[in-house]
Amino acid sequence: MRNFKVMSKKFALLLCIFFSMASVFALQSTFSANFSLGIDFSNGFNALTSSISTEFRMNPSAFGRDFDFSASLKNSDLESAKLSLKINNIKMNLYKNVGFITTNDPVVLYKIDGGRDGIDINSAIGKLLLSGEVMYLELPVPAVQNHNLIFGKRSNKFDVAFSGYQKLVGLNLNYELIQQDVLNFETKNSFLFFSVAEGNYNWGVRYILAGAPDSRLVLSPTYVSNQNVVSAWYKFGTSPAFNTYVNTNFDFENTVEDLLNNSEAVIDVSYGGLFVNLKKTGFSDITGMMPTEWGKFMVTFGNTFSLMDFSGKASYSFGKPIHTSVNTIGEIYYVELGRSFGNISTFAKYQKIIGYYEEKDFFYGELKFTGFQNAQVSLQIGNGDFAGDNPFKPVFGININTWW
Repeated sequence: MRNFKVMSKKFALLLCIFFSMASVFALQSTFSANFSLGIDFSNGFNALTSSISTEFRMNPSAFGRDFDFSASLKNSDLESAKLSLKINNIKMNLYKNVGFITTNDPVVLYKIDGGRDGIDINSAIGKLLLSGEVMYLELPVPAVQNHNLIFGKRSNKFDVAFSGYQKLVGLNLNYELIQQDVLNFETKNSFLFFSVAEGNYNWGVRYILAGAPDSRLVLSPTYVSNQNVVSAWYKFGTSPAFNTYVNTNFDFENTVEDLLNNSEAVIDVSYGGLFVNLKKTGFSDITGMMPTEWGKFMVTFGNTFSLMDFSGKASYSFGKPIHTSVNTIGEIYYVELGRSFGNISTFAKYQKIIGYYEEKDFFYGELKFTGFQNAQVSLQIGNGDFAGDNPFKPVFGININTWW
């Protein structure tokens, strides 16, 4: 952590140097700004609530392609910044509150969402990344094409990953071996990944074997809930086109039970603008012929269309749980429409959820003006979050984007 504080001070010093040089050199810069006003009518006109936010970005270039700087101001605070320098064949990036931490291996040993402070250095030898949460060195294996090594450190633990890719008789092969906390070796921290896919990826199988049940990659979005995680897919046909896949996970001790409980099967069918989606999660909870006895499932069918210069989409879904916010069997009706009138474009979408005990309505509308030389203005009503637990609220927003 002490080293990271030193690095942060160096980064701040570099920013100071940059702004000092900016006063000497004629910067060729581009700027953009965003202004947002939100008004909430949820409590009536006598109790309006409003919010105002501003965001400013600049991207100056003083020394050509070997130098780049971008910054974002939100209200009066520095929201994020990135400084890139290239010296010979080495490129260095310094970050302030930017999402930049992710490894390039198939399983993804490290990936941290959200803005962070840090630095990475890229060269033909490899990539070195330093941040407060993690640091790692990513290297190509000498004399072996398409194979890489990652040496990482998080807190006081060390991790290593070896991955490779090759083509064999028309198939794409990917594999990786990961060991977390190398100095305190335990099989539960070991992970083996293997995948085989047809040359155009029309079919394939991905498999992850963990060293023990309920093993986890600590700083990764990859979730290993059981010792074995398998995904398989198969695409065929063009008109109609079929896309099928199965996801499952299981332990060696309860293989059959886990396969019945944890498997998910999906079939997507498209024919022109028509589409159908069938999804079943778990197969041990089917107790009868009625939909209420099918356990977790979802059936969706719909159509994308054009009508009187409007483009749109309409769909109907039936299943259980019907929505992330409605945990019962039910229905979803969804429709969206959009059209452009020269420099004016309109868009609206509506969703109605009918559950066993409740109903919810979602609506979002937008009117956008793009006829300005260096700006666009949009007006919105509703919050647009149809996946969350936020049915329609009378929220009105104005957004102005401008650049020069």
